[in-house]
Amino acid sequence: MARTIDEESVAVVDGIARADGAGDPEGVVGSPGEGAAVVGVVGAGLIGGSIIRACLAVDQPVLVTDRDATAVAAAADAGAVAGDLQRLRDEADVVFLCAPPAVIADLWQAWLQLTPTAGSAGAARRSIVMDVSSVKAPVVSGFSSADLPLATPDTVFQLSHPMAGRELSGWAAGDGRLFRDASWILTPHAELTAGELARSIGVVEAFGATVCCMEAGFHDRFAAITSHIPHVLAFAFQSLVDEVDRTGWRRFSGGSLRDVLRISSSNPTLWNEILAGNADQLVPLLRDLADRLERFDPATDVDGGQPRPLDPPPPERHVEVAMDAAIGEQAEALLATAEEGLHLDRWAIDAAGASLRLTFAPRLASTS
Repeated sequence: MARTIDEESVAVVDGIARADGAGDPEGVVGSPGEGAAVVGVVGAGLIGGSIIRACLAVDQPVLVTDRDATAVAAAADAGAVAGDLQRLRDEADVVFLCAPPAVIADLWQAWLQLTPTAGSAGAARRSIVMDVSSVKAPVVSGFSSADLPLATPDTVFQLSHPMAGRELSGWAAGDGRLFRDASWILTPHAELTAGELARSIGVVEAFGATVCCMEAGFHDRFAAITSHIPHVLAFAFQSLVDEVDRTGWRRFSGGSLRDVLRISSSNPTLWNEILAGNADQLVPLLRDLADRLERFDPATDVDGGQPRPLDPPPPERHVEVAMDAAIGEQAEALLATAEEGLHLDRWAIDAAGASLRLTFAPRLASTS
């Protein structure tokens, strides 16, 4: 029976960065002397197109495949190399599946059914495959239903999600700067080695993002609050505005209305899938929000935003992880830090490259 991602997630943590604060924009997943690694992208839409552009901006070799031949041609014109899934299996070190959550399990299964060609880079080094889905529950469910492994001897899956986007879609909407200063969520698991986690972090940091690691269920609650509910409110408010704006008063609106409605033009098909996939987290939160709106009294409920005093934070904790060890060997210690109210604040690899030092610091109290 394949392990599920939730069972083998490492820890609920909300921040991680290199100890020196710097990324590795050249050869992002290659060790010194190995040359630049190859990134593969499946799906050249907004996120995939942005990843491709970010790679090209630092001369990172990038392969692309998409069922939309026009998008592939545009990516090739920009400097990417067009190929099919087999070519990515043979040549790519890190592959991003830039597709809706419901099809990630199918894509992973198709990937597993391919065998790296003898003598290829894919046969010599275990590739890392990452999704970019906004909700993890359908991905986890799809893996469980199909009994898909998280890893084989030549490839390993890594749940991921860049907390960045736009209300537009397609190749033309992509921007190589999209991930700069954005958070990028990773969900490590027991079959991902510390070295592979470091490789995952390296490629993401090269895009300008800050990596955060957290368990899949915590991610979905986090995303519900920070992304999904804002979209629900924008869609609902757009419907209200469309219904009442029958006298043309919208032309007298300022930036506030525009800001609130901006994301209401997001791809409705994709967002229907995202919201349905995260219903378990969304429904109770939306009911809570509706109750708060019902009880809200502007005369008494506005307090000027004064912060409440916080309890003294717990001290930092350090955990050493051998680079050649499975992350799962340290799962118990990492989970203990989460229970103590700590988050993964920074990490560093020792000079010999033998171990990964994780530093945990105080985190905000849970809202659950």
